[in-house]
Amino acid sequence: MIMKHLKPIVVFAICSILIGSCAKKVESQNEISMEKEKRLRHMVIFKFNDSTSTEQVDKLNSAFADLPNHITEIKDFEWGLNDSPENFHQDFTHCYLVTFTSEEDRDNVYTPHPKHQAFVASLQPHLEKVFVVDYWAN
Repeated sequence: MIMKHLKPIVVFAICSILIGSCAKKVESQNEISMEKEKRLRHMVIFKFNDSTSTEQVDKLNSAFADLPNHITEIKDFEWGLNDSPENFHQDFTHCYLVTFTSEEDRDNVYTPHPKHQAFVASLQPHLEKVFVVDYWAN
């Protein structure tokens, strides 16, 4: 008689333990997934000098786009031209988005990297304005 009543309790206890274990595993995997998805965005926006030729701008765009081939800490790179119908662009025309997984990668690898430094030096004679915003993507 006692066994008859204990059997559902034992089954319930085993199921509770298994469900709790699965929930902790899912929670742990979500934490790992969130950590993997954590991205630091480095957004750079340029207004080139009017005297800078299209060919020079193309060359600079290619040089910027080539940086991920030399700096493995760059996890993603994209760029494009301003296409906003609003008149808030303040004459900025080119937007670049560089993605990192840590401030360390941005500050201690990318920023001082010789290829990045050479690129920045090559920009100087061609830039009228530059605007930079860094943020952690949500």
